[in-house]
Amino acid sequence: MRTLHESAALDAGVAAPTGQVLKGQYSGAYRSDKGKIKGLLLQAGEAKFTVKLPKYLRPMLVRELAPGDFVQVWAYPEDDRWRAINVLPLPKCEAEMLRQQWGDLAPVPKLAQTSQKRMCIEVCTKGKCYKQGARQVHSALQEAVDRDPALSHVAIKETGCMKACKQGPNLRLPNGRMLHRVSPAEALAQLDAKR
Repeated sequence: MRTLHESAALDAGVAAPTGQVLKGQYSGAYRSDKGKIKGLLLQAGEAKFTVKLPKYLRPMLVRELAPGDFVQVWAYPEDDRWRAINVLPLPKCEAEMLRQQWGDLAPVPKLAQTSQKRMCIEVCTKGKCYKQGARQVHSALQEAVDRDPALSHVAIKETGCMKACKQGPNLRLPNGRMLHRVSPAEALAQLDAKR
């Protein structure tokens, strides 16, 4: 009996990808150059894997996994990274066995800022705002968040039009307040207030 994937691959004359199970510790999200979550970083002993996830699995990283959790990933190699098919948490007994086997080669800290509420700062990157410097504002904020662990609870998000094009670039703070004609320096000052 053939699986649906094997049937499609055989019908197309292409070999089905050979996959394997990777087991290890989730050490963080793998992000694109624009800051979007694309997959996960997996620590397996001294080996590190970059695993790209299908879109339907990506929200799981934020909702269900914390750095340091042990997972098993069904994946197959593709260029310089792995492409995942599925991700499941490891049973506690197996996770403990791996923890003892590997020791503390690469300890992954649990999120220390669980008491801090997640917040999102939105930057309009459409049309006139983009032409007036929104890309630089977004880049400055994203670099500051990536560089400073104290800001790990802050997410920077590109959004569509905020209907204030003549006053761009526009920025929306977590409390809903909008800032207009924002420079990168002013945006960073707002970010410093969120520590």
